[in-house]
Amino acid sequence: MPQTKECEPLTPTPTASGVDRRIFATAAAASLILSLCGAWAQFIPNPDGAVYLRSAELFADGRWTAAVAIFGWPTYSALIALVMTLTGVKAFLAAQIVNALFAAVTTVTFIALVGRLANGDRLVVLSAAIVILLQPQLTELRPSIIRDDGYFAFLVLTLYLVARDMASPGWGTKLALGAAIVAAGLFRIEGFFLAGLVLIYYVARGPSNWHRPAAVLAVIIAGLLVIPGLLLWTSGTFGQWLAGHFEFGGLSSDRLVSTIAARLYKLKHDFLFPFGGGNSWGAYVGMTVGIATVNIVRAITIPLGILTVFAFYPKRLMPRVVNSFVLWFAFGQLPLLLVFTFVSLLLDRRYAVGMALVLDVPLAFLLANAIRQWRPGSVARFFLPVVAVVLVAVWAFSLPWPSQLAYLKDAGQWISQEAPSNAKIITNDARIAYFSGRPYGQTMRVWAYGFGAPPNDAELAEFDYLILQAKDENDLPAAVINLPGKQLVRSFPGKDGENIFVYIRAHRPDSREQ
Repeated sequence: MPQTKECEPLTPTPTASGVDRRIFATAAAASLILSLCGAWAQFIPNPDGAVYLRSAELFADGRWTAAVAIFGWPTYSALIALVMTLTGVKAFLAAQIVNALFAAVTTVTFIALVGRLANGDRLVVLSAAIVILLQPQLTELRPSIIRDDGYFAFLVLTLYLVARDMASPGWGTKLALGAAIVAAGLFRIEGFFLAGLVLIYYVARGPSNWHRPAAVLAVIIAGLLVIPGLLLWTSGTFGQWLAGHFEFGGLSSDRLVSTIAARLYKLKHDFLFPFGGGNSWGAYVGMTVGIATVNIVRAITIPLGILTVFAFYPKRLMPRVVNSFVLWFAFGQLPLLLVFTFVSLLLDRRYAVGMALVLDVPLAFLLANAIRQWRPGSVARFFLPVVAVVLVAVWAFSLPWPSQLAYLKDAGQWISQEAPSNAKIITNDARIAYFSGRPYGQTMRVWAYGFGAPPNDAELAEFDYLILQAKDENDLPAAVINLPGKQLVRSFPGKDGENIFVYIRAHRPDSREQ
């Protein structure tokens, strides 16, 4: 396909902000419909979503200290609580409303961003609407109760404000830009990293771009220096680690250092040693790079990644300044992804969705150019249907299917109907606790992520009911298997061979006898 006419998109033009508002309105309505369909299909919250929902309930009850204790990054839960207070709906529905609004903001702002970069080219803007509505990761995440929705919305808004300020500089836009960066950081810590990317982009951008590769390299090096900085800050043993003179038992009790030390110990003694030994640090760094790479590829999605390349090569379809904008804000996120992977190792691919959203911008230019070049005998005559099929197929594959997790809701409702109100209950799935309608705390203990340490043997013995999800009874934690005096009174078969087992302590009266 021939190269489009070179232009300078980050300069003010009459069409830069004069995009057809019908495109925005239609895209926003379509986004809300997709969110509604996702909420209908997934009527059971995701596991970590129950943490945010419980925190929101505590915020709504005015118990702010307890809400922050449930989850220490409270903006998302506080916003859910605000919707609960204003509308009177329950936490789950309030969260779905918040997510739908954020998804609509992401959709509309992405279209506005592409409109700025394309000087208001109506066909490119229309293509941007198609691309963002068919974005597979956003489609897949729509039903999930996650704070990422707020981060994505303010990430794209930040980039739009950068493009707008480059076209029409003004202090009002710069203040809004700063507020958007702070808002993004209040949802995910990656948002604060945007401040550095934006600042360096302002400094590096200019008529001479010879220093831009140096700026990219500086950001990557500075970002990766966070890793030894974290370890030096939390422990004085980092130098010994680098020298290879460290012992697992002698390290600081700090959670970060201890966790990483445990991984290194396992690599050295359980994985590398049987094969003749090896460099545990080298293996760990290799795993970090490998896992981060896999998550980035999964977030971008391979078919869409291949299409994105066509916007740059063999014929560049975007103006040079747009290329720099996209590549900078996409791959400038790489250092933070590597740092997070180093610290947490097994990260979910949604950590890289922010990078994928930026790399969706070239797809709008690619689609518009393919449509524009459609004529008999042209390459686009074959290429456009391929692009359309790939976009729709990847999107369809990511659509949420109707939930098969109703057994979690059934178990929660069983608690509310069968267990005495003063019964002490422990469960290993926060969603069961959520649907029970009972407050978490002394009488409803959640043995799951985000709810504190697992109960010890003495604490287990104090509970009347144990309602636990597992493949079978042998798959339960050893502390439960060895717990004396428990009696199975009910089970709920579930998805993929999972079951929920309801145990009552033998010395406790059955709920139906009270």
